[in-house]
Amino acid sequence: MAVVLVAFIGFVDLATGAELSSSVFYALPVGLAAWYAGRAWGLGLCGLAAFAWYEADLLAGAVYSAPWIPVWNALVRLLFFVIIASLLVRLRTALEAHRRLAEVDALTGLANSRRFLAAVDAETARAIRYRHPLSLSYFDLDGFKGINDRWGHKAGDAVLAEVGRVLRARLRRTDIPGRLGGDEFAVLLPETGADAAREAMEELRSDLLAAMGTRGWPVGFSIGVVTTEGRITGAEDLVREADALMYEVKRTGKGQVAYRSLSATSEAGAPDTL
Repeated sequence: MAVVLVAFIGFVDLATGAELSSSVFYALPVGLAAWYAGRAWGLGLCGLAAFAWYEADLLAGAVYSAPWIPVWNALVRLLFFVIIASLLVRLRTALEAHRRLAEVDALTGLANSRRFLAAVDAETARAIRYRHPLSLSYFDLDGFKGINDRWGHKAGDAVLAEVGRVLRARLRRTDIPGRLGGDEFAVLLPETGADAAREAMEELRSDLLAAMGTRGWPVGFSIGVVTTEGRITGAEDLVREADALMYEVKRTGKGQVAYRSLSATSEAGAPDTL
């Protein structure tokens, strides 16, 4: 589209003659290319726009006192376009970096609660529409307060960062881990039924416990895993079910994993605890 715009503006520039300036209009396709297609396309459109402007001036019959003047003007215009493209590319990069920071928990590198809940919204809507299975794991770190009390908050931060590392390394690319605040984490497992969720969480829990043991941290995990195949009516329901199941584990002994399947035709039954 940017290339077509340059050609169209060049044609209009030629038709209106050398007396009317069209510089601001050439900046439009340059800006579009730099913003949406990146630095390489932006710089390419800079050269194309400067060349189109140069050719339109010559073909329109512009008269200069020396032959080098139109070349100089073309170079100045090229520099003008390059500045515009470079500024827009840097602005786009900065905005994307800011957006990523706003969606990622700085300590663990996982999705923060805002991004995670947005993902739950999207995946729940998809699961409801197509009646595909969806699982959500909600877990809390047992003994985390003791780490902070005994070794300080730096040690606590190291525990949280290690949990984030294990989650990023262990899960599938399609799974979405998130830190919801404090020592509470969640994992969204799209297209994952009850059996697959059980297998994934058993392996994840084993890896988490191994990581804690290697560092000598007396930390366990209370986990609630909910799988839905149509009964859930929205993201809030799914998160609430998993959160309640996790707290049920904590009340009945901690350090366990409880599973619950929700079907379209039955209410939630008693949790199956491992």
